[in-house]
Amino acid sequence: MLLVLIAVGISASLVVASVVPLEKKREEDRFFVLLEQDIHYAQSQSYLLGTSVVLTFRDHKPGYEIMYGLSHPGYIRTMPKSISLNASSNLSEVYFMPNGSIRQPGTLRFSTSSGERTVTVHLGKGRVVVSK
Repeated sequence: MLLVLIAVGISASLVVASVVPLEKKREEDRFFVLLEQDIHYAQSQSYLLGTSVVLTFRDHKPGYEIMYGLSHPGYIRTMPKSISLNASSNLSEVYFMPNGSIRQPGTLRFSTSSGERTVTVHLGKGRVVVSK
């Protein structure tokens, strides 16, 4: 009886140990989907409201903030602990002008548990590409 209980306990712990990295990967994927949606939403809001909208990553905060204009706070999103913005990124903000176009193109580079992921913002209409 004790042998069966030990076998069940070991197999259950193996299942839990194999699920943890998978759940971390799913959490990271959800974050990047949400980031892409927030960037598109910021662009549509800048066009709709006729004001600049800025999505900003701060060094001392694990996440990003969306600001309407220069003084109207929007909302703040936190990043999972397994994701951080690399210092090699040439962008720390995505700035949409009142006409919906991007002010500065560039790449946001993120360190994740499975390697580096990039978010590239293209010049012009602000098309965004998230790497997998």
